[in-house]
Amino acid sequence: MKRLLALAAAALVLTGCGSQDPLEANKAQSGQVVIGSADFAESELLMHVYAEALKTTGADVQTRPRIGAREFYVNAVRNGELTLVPEYTGNLLEFLDPASSATESQQVYDQLRGKVGTDMELLDQSPAEDSDVLTVTKATADTGLRSMADLGPRCRDIVLGAPAEWKSRWEAKIAQDYGCTFKEIRSVEAGTITVNALTSGEIQAANLFTTSSQITTNDLVKLDDPKNMFPAQNVVPLAGKGKLTPPQAEAVNKVSAALTTEKLTELNKRLEVDKANPADVAKEFIATAGL
Repeated sequence: MKRLLALAAAALVLTGCGSQDPLEANKAQSGQVVIGSADFAESELLMHVYAEALKTTGADVQTRPRIGAREFYVNAVRNGELTLVPEYTGNLLEFLDPASSATESQQVYDQLRGKVGTDMELLDQSPAEDSDVLTVTKATADTGLRSMADLGPRCRDIVLGAPAEWKSRWEAKIAQDYGCTFKEIRSVEAGTITVNALTSGEIQAANLFTTSSQITTNDLVKLDDPKNMFPAQNVVPLAGKGKLTPPQAEAVNKVSAALTTEKLTELNKRLEVDKANPADVAKEFIATAGL
């Protein structure tokens, strides 16, 4: 009889374990660092860069790439399912405070620090920035178009290729800041299709991102944005509050300091052109950067 009671008690314990909240089950084990990424290549690369840096501290590191949209991975950091994710200051600030009008790098970072709440914290932002940028061919730039301030009356002859959401977000703003009303804003899929449309003359300007390797490989020219119409998008690690030890946080901050826009563009080229594995590229970066 005692044996039957013991078996029944064990079954109840196992049943209790089986009913555990799956989110609780996925939380990082004590001492384990779990790093996630958004669903695109650069974010996955940065995840591996952070992972390699943290391994130098002896940390037990797990990676969870390509989680999906911002709301999912930010909530995962909040609830402890993730320890750390790479983020971008401007986009994260817009997500947490849609009413913010900050655009300059330090201003965006300072406001963001006040918006992450008590469950999360920002580490040091990196000089590396992956922001929107208008680009033209070198031939077009040589006609005197080097800055968004040069656009003005020339916009009426320019077809801009940009993602579908660009028109609703920036059409009025670029008219206000730079007096620019494009002949047409054509919805074009980001990346190679946009670049091909620009180099073939189908469009005369293209919205790309500052770390795209296709800017340099196609000899395109980035237009300066002297009025900071596009908000800063510095790479910044977003962590659970107090989830990293001081040596771990220091290791990630050192990585952030070593990353520049030019270096991140080079690393992206390894992915986009050379088709390298992001984990291998991250290991090479940590080794060559002396981190």
